[in-house]
Amino acid sequence: MRNFIGRDNYTKKLNNLWKQRKSRLISIYGRRRVGKTALIKDFSRDKKAYLFEAIEGEETKTQVKHFLHQLSLMTGETHIRDLDYQDWAPVFDLLSQKIFQEKSLVLCFDELSWMAASRSRLIGYLKFYWDNKWQDHPHLMVILCGSVASWMVKNVVRSKALYGRISENILVEPLRPFEVAEFIGKHRGQREILEYLLCFGGVPKYLEEFDFSQSIQLNIEKTCFSPSGFFVNEAEKIFYNQFSETRVYQAIVKNLLKGPLSLKDISEKLTIPSGGGLKVYLDNLIAAGIVEKFQNIRNFHPSQTYRYHLVDEFLKFYYQFIRPHIAEIQHAEWPNRFEKFTAGSWFPFLGYAFERFCLKNRYVIAELLGFGGKVVSVGSVVDTTSGGFQYDLVYVRSDGVITLCEAKYLSEPPSTRYIKEFEEKLKRTHFPKGLTVEKVLLCNHAPSEALVESGYFHHILQAGQMIKGKWD
Repeated sequence: MRNFIGRDNYTKKLNNLWKQRKSRLISIYGRRRVGKTALIKDFSRDKKAYLFEAIEGEETKTQVKHFLHQLSLMTGETHIRDLDYQDWAPVFDLLSQKIFQEKSLVLCFDELSWMAASRSRLIGYLKFYWDNKWQDHPHLMVILCGSVASWMVKNVVRSKALYGRISENILVEPLRPFEVAEFIGKHRGQREILEYLLCFGGVPKYLEEFDFSQSIQLNIEKTCFSPSGFFVNEAEKIFYNQFSETRVYQAIVKNLLKGPLSLKDISEKLTIPSGGGLKVYLDNLIAAGIVEKFQNIRNFHPSQTYRYHLVDEFLKFYYQFIRPHIAEIQHAEWPNRFEKFTAGSWFPFLGYAFERFCLKNRYVIAELLGFGGKVVSVGSVVDTTSGGFQYDLVYVRSDGVITLCEAKYLSEPPSTRYIKEFEEKLKRTHFPKGLTVEKVLLCNHAPSEALVESGYFHHILQAGQMIKGKWD
């Protein structure tokens, strides 16, 4: 069993609320596999706790029966499991009796959308019992937890019924890069730690599937390219467990695979009006941590328009390497599967993934470069006019500086040849007058001595520094 890694920021917040010795209603949400239940169990381990977990896909009657079964185990009162309750009111009446028998208690409803059978009626019951009973307890923390982030945002975080009642909304995000490095430990070198981040991100459940006594290539063969591999059907589960109308969500994601798109672009490609409906789909993808919305930078000034980026590392990996070979993977155990299924595309994939990694961790990079508090706008900049250019990461700053970052994933230390490449782009770029331009190289290798001595780049930042970087 691994030690519980990371999440210090979340557990500190929960413990601070607990120490106030009041009744608190808390919501905890985030994408599936991100470790919400593990977080709650870790927080509750030294406290009296009733932790209820729902069953996926079952109707209210079955959820109620399962809830009573769990309550009977927690209280030791076996007759509770035989109660023939059909709805939540008598269940919560009974639960209320048990709550007030405890001096202090953590009460958690895990996978709340399943417990509610995807309807909001349960929220009405929770409101009633909180208002009329539970909030009067001297030391009770009620945690509403769910993996269907869009449902949680709509029915809990932004719920009119629970408005003003929730003390804290906690969005649990994937492990940060330095936490992934801690999770993997000293078993693997920096190169492989970065490759895990580029392909699978910081989802704890994903990392738990790997045997870090073996190489990443062997782990990918076992978990991604074998018929029984954990990741073979994971993409389907992401969509079907998170969303209704899965085809629309899949279509959006597939269109974002080639690069970021505006709302108008997505509307035209899917032939869906760009009004409220499409925006709801996109907002749900954002809530699930699959898509992120970036403000456009035009003429090196913040724009009023936005583009949507696919930021889920695994889905990028899935559609690049698993989906095209799914029939072969499901029906045979090939020798040298990694080489077979990634031939000619592994290193280019890592190159693009490294660009996305830098964009995703843009604020950590800004802190490491010393101007974290000066960022006005940040994103990638692409000019498609004749002789156009692309900057992987651009910061528009309040101190009159534009910072241009070039992200390079290389097989060898970067040399002075990249000076010429950068200069060619600069010649095609028109900057606003009166601003200073800083040049930054982001790379996965230590630079050559010649490149350092040239003094061309204002800063050269390595991937290892980003992984260990400053995280608030």
